[in-house]
Parts: sequence; C-alpha cells; structure tokens
Amino acid sequence: MDEVLIAIPTYNERENIGLLCDQIVSILPSCHIVVLDDSSPDGTGEIVREMARLNPRISLYLRNQKLGIGSAHKDAFRQAIVRKANVLITLDADLTHNPEDIPRLLIALQSADVALGSRFMEGGGLQNWSWIRRALTHCGHFMTKFLLQVSFDATGALRAYRINNWSADFLKAPLHDGYPFLYQSLTWLVWNGAQIAEIPIVLTERAYGSSKMRARDVLGGAFGLFQFAVTHRFSFRQFETITFGQE
Repeated sequence: MDEVLIAIPTYNERENIGLLCDQIVSILPSCHIVVLDDSSPDGTGEIVREMARLNPRISLYLRNQKLGIGSAHKDAFRQAIVRKANVLITLDADLTHNPEDIPRLLIALQSADVALGSRFMEGGGLQNWSWIRRALTHCGHFMTKFLLQVSFDATGALRAYRINNWSADFLKAPLHDGYPFLYQSLTWLVWNGAQIAEIPIVLTERAYGSSKMRARDVLGGAFGLFQFAVTHRFSFRQFETITFGQE
C-alpha cells in the first residue's frame, strides 16, 4: 500500500481526538497520523503526545497559537512532502467525518489526483443538522458552483490527495489561512487540471464540543469567495512543479 499520511487539525478536541485516532488505526493500521494542534488550552496536545508515546504511527505537530484551519492544512501538506508520503488524507477532528469512508476515498484516488467526500451527490447528506446550518452549507455550495465554476463539494475537508509528485511550491499559491482555504485550494487544483473524484458521505452533527464556525466566519467566507472569484478567475497561475496524472 502507498505511504498514507492522515492529517487532523485540532483546537480544543480532547473529547474526540482519542476516539477518532483509535477508529482510524483500526481501519487503516498501516497509515501514519499527524495531529496538528494549535496549542489547545483544553489539553488536546497532551492527549496526543501520550498516544504518540504508545503508538509510533501517531505524532503531534504542535503549533504555537490558533493560526486557522487553512494554515493547518498547509502545514499538513508540508508534513506530507517532508515525510515523502504518497497520499495525504485530511479530515476534521469533531467526529462529523466517518473514518470508515477513508477506504472508499483511497479507492476513488486510484483514478484521480484528488478524491473528495461529497455531501451533495446522491447518497450523501447532512444528518441531524439544523435548518440554518443546512441552508448555509447549500448556499456555499451554490456560490462555489456559480462564481468559481467548480461543481464539486468545495467546502468540505474530507479529502485524499495523491501528492507523490508535488513540491512545496504548491503552497506559494495565494491561499487563505482560514476556512476559505478549502474552496480556494480545490479551485486552484481544478483550474490547473487536476482530476477530481467524489464519493458520497453523510455528515453527522458533532457529538462533543462546540463548532468553531462563527457568524463572522460565514459572512467573511461569502465575501472572500466573491473577492477570490473576481481577483483570480482569469489569473490563477500554474506551477510547473506539479504534473497531474503522472506518478
């Protein structure tokens, strides 16, 4: 099996991280897990450090402050490149992403450069979400399709990337350090010729803890999406260091 690195950004996820890592290890015991923790005041990092002591396939990447989900994903790419992983998988730590979907992602990745978990294709959906969150999620999906001409689930974080031929130059692209990173990075990949595959996933409401998303994040994300579309629709430059579709 290809070298697989699974990256999990965390901030105040002590109630979830142990269970999530245990589930991942039971499903894909050969993978490596890196938890990128933004110095969570609830002690998430200490829990991961103890897990790493017991399992060498788990490691903690401790960041010195809360730097944003996009910044964490950039560090995940750097970790994957440094470790010479062939595949990078990202997912949220709040148990809304089901680790049992990971094998299906890996199968989809066999014929693509990037595989996504999609809430919007047949068989996918949102389970036990409030109507407000459902409306916001569907609105974001509509805006990415309309403004960016990207038909995939561009705002979800459950993804698998085949990065064996990537370099860190990818991270020189003007990608946001916050939530907009998710749709910006996928848009960059689509515009630069990456082959995208999707699998249907059902997202459940988080079981423990509270959502990190706030109203200002939603409003800022909507404005940022429009600004990004206007600024980069015809000028997002390519990087010769990545040749999609080749091993």
